[in-house]
Parts: sequence; structure tokens; C-alpha cells
Amino acid sequence: MSIADNIYDLHKCRVLRVYDMTDEEKLFLLRFENSETAESWTFSPGQFVQVALPGIGEIPISICSSPMRRGFFEMCIKKVGKVTDIVHTLHPGDFMGIRGPYGNGFPMAEFEDSDILLIAAGIGMVPLRSVFLYATDNRWKFGNITVINSARYGKNLLFRKELEAMRDIAEAENINIIQTVTRDPEWKGRTGRAQEHIADANTDPKNSYVVVCGPPQAYRSIFDTLIQQGYDPRNIYVTLERRMKCGVGKCGHCIAGSSTHLKYICLDGPVFGYYDIISTPGLI
Repeated sequence: MSIADNIYDLHKCRVLRVYDMTDEEKLFLLRFENSETAESWTFSPGQFVQVALPGIGEIPISICSSPMRRGFFEMCIKKVGKVTDIVHTLHPGDFMGIRGPYGNGFPMAEFEDSDILLIAAGIGMVPLRSVFLYATDNRWKFGNITVINSARYGKNLLFRKELEAMRDIAEAENINIIQTVTRDPEWKGRTGRAQEHIADANTDPKNSYVVVCGPPQAYRSIFDTLIQQGYDPRNIYVTLERRMKCGVGKCGHCIAGSSTHLKYICLDGPVFGYYDIISTPGLI
């Protein structure tokens, strides 16, 4: 199933592993306690779940693993408030509640037979990792792939070691991995913002889909660079998580737009196309 029959169903999940990613982010590997749920539950890259701690609260979190790897899933969670503070104290064997998955994912079937360019800034690599892993799990379905992973400092590059470890195999599979930082004087690799490296992608602008995630203030510059280099705006997708709260469109907290053109980020997104982004006030 892609979503529970009852959208409010809460599933009990056991924490299997916890990995320290940065000073603020941890990667959690989880498994559903109910074996039937573990076998049937699935999602699309780009969807999110509500992480619930009874008595504490809940938060929306992107799934960052591949839906092809059944029986478990992964989330990278940044420590930013009351709920995430408690989540960061969990250890293998502890439990958390999960609702979902929710929202619209990326149209991966539409991406088939085309190149894929992934552009991540900061924590933006979290939802894009799901797209990347899905594409590598189904490598024969897609053309060339480029990942541009950027952050301010090398220590903040999410999944940096994972991407570095697969570089040799990636090159043999026509996968180009670019990791760049903007403010780290000790960094020995590429420097500069993500959009400054788009020209080095191995993707054909005339036959590519682009996926972007990062600080919304960076989007317009990234869009301008992509369009200048010949990428089709109709093939540019962005994932947003701004102001989401309930996850199911009931609280109205994530509404953006005008009286004649409203979008619920949790229901209509979190994945949006380029023209939705530029035509809906408040999305970015």
C-alpha cells in the first residue's frame, strides 16, 4: 500500500540503527513492528511521514531511502526543536510512531529514458537521496545521472562519505558526483554554490529532468542558471517542506498562494513543478 486506509493510522516502528551525520543531523534506520505492515508499506521518492512521539508531539520528515529496499526505511532528522530533541536521544531498540506516507512524490516513471540532474543545498540532500537511490536501484531505466551536493562547510555535507565511497562505481555507471562547499577554507575539493557547477553535469539539457532541494532563497538563481543552459522549465521539480504541520491538509498551516490560487504544501506537494513554484505566491 502507498498510504494507510485511515490517514491517521499510527504505526509502531523500532529503531534499528542510528548514525551521526553532522553535529545536528542523525540518520535513523527503522523497521515496522507489524510484519504485515513491513511487507506491504511503500512510498514514492519525495514523500514524507509524520514522526510521532506520544505525549511530546509530531513532525513531518522526508524519507531518504529507496522504496525498492523493502522491510525498512531511513530518515535523516535535524535537531531543531522539542520533538527532534527527543528523537535525537533515541537508540537502537527504542520506538517511534509513524503516520503516512503523505504528499506527492517525484514522477519517477516520467523520468525514465531521460537523464537526471539532482541539485541539493544543505539539508536538501535528504529527500534527493531517495530519488538517487531509486534511480541507482533501477539503473537501466534512466540515462546519465549527476548529483550536485553542496553545503557551507565540508562537515555539513550530508551523505558525503557515502557518495565518496561509491564514486568509482558511479563513474562506470555514468553517474557524476559533485560535492562543493562555499565557506570552508580547509576544504580541498570543489568550491562555490551548486549552480556554479551545473555546466559540469553529464546530463543533456534537452533530455533531462532536474530535481532541486535547498534553501528557497537559492531557487531563483538555480532556475535562472538551468534555463540559461538549456534545461526545459517543464522538467524542473522542487520539493518543499515549508510550514508543514499536520501532514494531511487539516490545519491549514502550510497554505500558500492567493484567494484564487491556493496550494497546500502537504497535499499538493511537497513536490512541485517549476511553473507551480513561480506562479504561486508564498511557495518560495
